[in-house]
Amino acid sequence: MSQPILNLAEAPSDTLERLLWLSGVAEEAKRELDAEFQRTYFDARLEQRFAAALGLSLHPRRKILAWTRAENEARGRGIRWGDGY
Repeated sequence: MSQPILNLAEAPSDTLERLLWLSGVAEEAKRELDAEFQRTYFDARLEQRFAAALGLSLHPRRKILAWTRAENEARGRGIRWGDGY
């Protein structure tokens, strides 16, 4: 059995409180993962590996393009893509 990556030791013991707490943890984990996917797909474009990243089919193409545009914006719009990848 693999080790869990989340430490749930501080989760409340009351069932309803725990559900709310877990929901908050899930939202934060999603935010952090989305930010990392955004940076990584952007880096894949810079490294000329974007087609291969798309080929992994981990996320919808539109989502990936939105992430790369958002990261480009966050970095000051330094890259101009014609979106032909």
